[in-house]
Amino acid sequence: MQNLNIPVILGTARQGRQSEPVADHVVDVLKARGVITDLIDVADYALTATGEPGAGTNLDHYRELIAAADGIVIVAPEYNHGYPGELKLLLDADYQGYVRKPVAFVSVSSGLIGGTRVTEQLRLVTTALRMVPVAPAVHVTGVADALDDRGRFVENSLSDVLTTMLDEIEWYARVLSPGRAASE
Repeated sequence: MQNLNIPVILGTARQGRQSEPVADHVVDVLKARGVITDLIDVADYALTATGEPGAGTNLDHYRELIAAADGIVIVAPEYNHGYPGELKLLLDADYQGYVRKPVAFVSVSSGLIGGTRVTEQLRLVTTALRMVPVAPAVHVTGVADALDDRGRFVENSLSDVLTTMLDEIEWYARVLSPGRAASE
């Protein structure tokens, strides 16, 4: 069976973003599992509130990455009980590429809740985009201390949940892919 293609969307463009090392770790784990992956950084897509691309934005490239994907992992921080606006703008920049693809969530927070509200909200949005949210999600609390100096999770429990989540999205990707191909 061919390798799955599961890109990771880094859902914030904020300066000093602490979710970037977490997204890099997820990419590394996917690669170690033999999954084809790319880091899709919302900072690379300057969208306006109307969804129109800003100067230098290449939404065609984004749409190509999403169209080729078997599933998607979103790494997003929680900002004021929600997810970043630039992530919503990027998600709204496509529609057909998401249909019937599994999506998994890694939320990041400096606090104790670990971004669970982000995951709740993204489950609703991605369902509206006709994606298939999988469980469980990874909730990284106290993100400043969550990774070691090699960029890996300090707590084994986070690594265990990440493994379970990736097992789940890979299973869904393998099951849904033939169905999508048959309906084209």
